Amino acid sequence: MGGAGITEEMIRRRSEHNECVLYTLEELVLQEEGIERIDTLGVLCPHLRILYMPNNLIACLENMNRLKELQYLNLAMNNIVKVEGLEHCEALEKLDLTLNFVDLQQLPSVTTLKANLHLRELFLTGNPCSDWGGYRKFVITELPHLKRLDAWEIKPTERIEAFQVCQVPTKYQYCNNACLKSSHILVTSTQMCKNDKGEAIREYSPATRVAEHKELLKLREDDNKTTSIRKEEKVSKRRNGFDPLPIEGRIYQKNEGGWEFKLHDDISENALVLDVVVGRYLDTSLIDVDVQPYLVRILVKGKLLQLHLPSEVKTDASIAQRSTTNGHLVVTMPLVSTVMQAYAPTRLAQRVLQDRTIHEPLTGKMDIGQKTSKSSIYECRQDVVDVRNIVPNTISSPMVESEQQKLIKPEPQVLNTLTATGDDDLDVPPLE
Repeated sequence: MGGAGITEEMIRRRSEHNECVLYTLEELVLQEEGIERIDTLGVLCPHLRILYMPNNLIACLENMNRLKELQYLNLAMNNIVKVEGLEHCEALEKLDLTLNFVDLQQLPSVTTLKANLHLRELFLTGNPCSDWGGYRKFVITELPHLKRLDAWEIKPTERIEAFQVCQVPTKYQYCNNACLKSSHILVTSTQMCKNDKGEAIREYSPATRVAEHKELLKLREDDNKTTSIRKEEKVSKRRNGFDPLPIEGRIYQKNEGGWEFKLHDDISENALVLDVVVGRYLDTSLIDVDVQPYLVRILVKGKLLQLHLPSEVKTDASIAQRSTTNGHLVVTMPLVSTVMQAYAPTRLAQRVLQDRTIHEPLTGKMDIGQKTSKSSIYECRQDVVDVRNIVPNTISSPMVESEQQKLIKPEPQVLNTLTATGDDDLDVPPLE
């Protein structure tokens, strides 16, 4: 932006609807391009029918003589001070000069539009000349082929009244005299002043519009710089790789990406398992894993997940895999040594142990069919040694002995009442 003229690159950028072909282009929009003069249009785009160039800095209508097929020309919010250079636009039907700087001194320049016999609509709203009370009647008189002026239809009665008022030999002199008495004189300075409320304002002039345009460009450049700095900061926050581990000092746990994870121990494999919830459709090339003896680091799209491990693991035997169902990242880290852990079996495991103690001695190993569910944290391990019957229980208590005596029943005995001679013993009472 900010170029003084119209360039070929600018036109091609705005002609994508015509496959960037300029010679057959019929409609062109060059809005807010900072254009200061019109050139190359008649050579590059001779078949233009609609030309839309509002909010630029065009001060003069020039180089328009080759646009023979032009029907609609929009030059609103520019710096035009005089209507000229459109005599050869034979097909012109609509001209929009809203919010320009055509004052009363240059109002008679609208008579040049008499050559445009097909002109039906003219817009001069917002120009200094439109504040004059006789402006509308003057334009209607000078351009009798107009149908609309400032979006208002020209009625026959209004046209007749305008001809009656302005049909005098001194009509141009009248317009010039009114121009001298008017306070709407074109200002060329950009001096700041204050209104009744104390607010700083500028005079309405082409120079002011140019100054405001330059200020706007500067603000946009500053915004672009700020935006680029912010983008660089955002990009710099993403890590390109793992940072070297410090020799001394504490290493903190980090979860820069806010990933959901679960760290648990797999007793059957004698390993620590880290399950990280990453995107299911995330490319695996964006994931990097680093396993240290007491630390695991995962880099996902430049975001670091760093966790301390409760036990030392084998770095060379660790495996990182992606789940085929949900895309989770699963890192399996075998432990360096087998750790004896407390064994607290569940009810299901207790039943299995009871059945095994009844039918076979406990050897610390289980068949595959007798294993409990893997989801249980108290799953039986094959390398667990039974230590319950190593030392026999030799301590006895009176309560245990009494219970054992109750369980033992005495055998019935036959009393022999005969003596060695076969006679009855008199001391023994007879049987009844």
